[in-house]
Amino acid sequence: MTTDETRAALNSITDAFKRGDHERLVSLYDDDIDWVLYAPLLVFPFAGQRRGKTEVLASLLGVYQQFTITKYDVPLILADGDRASSISEIAATMRSTGRTVALRLASFSQFRDGKMIHYRGFIDSFDAAEQVLGHALDIGDAPSLADDNIFVL
Repeated sequence: MTTDETRAALNSITDAFKRGDHERLVSLYDDDIDWVLYAPLLVFPFAGQRRGKTEVLASLLGVYQQFTITKYDVPLILADGDRASSISEIAATMRSTGRTVALRLASFSQFRDGKMIHYRGFIDSFDAAEQVLGHALDIGDAPSLADDNIFVL
């Protein structure tokens, strides 16, 4: 795929997700998509690894069951050939509590024939979990962030 085709495919998926257009979403995923959203499963049960568009759609329906999406902006998209990465700014209201959750999502995707075949998504899960739970997480005996505990990869 060309860079322009990849960007258009990603924009189509984003638009379908924002609109809650499940039929369109499922048509934009490859039958054998390899999809992972890295987030704590106890707080975000729709996250984790999924294989195939049936499992991915079930996870996305889980998002809609837990949240009403109120904002989904993608201010940054980088595309090169069949691969794309993006940063999304999301706000959602929890259906169970009415609490608003705001987070950023970093996504890395690969496409083939206009369909997503590979996806990895990362959120600031610590911050997002605190927002969902409505309180700060007790990190207890976690090591401090003193200079000698920080390393760069």
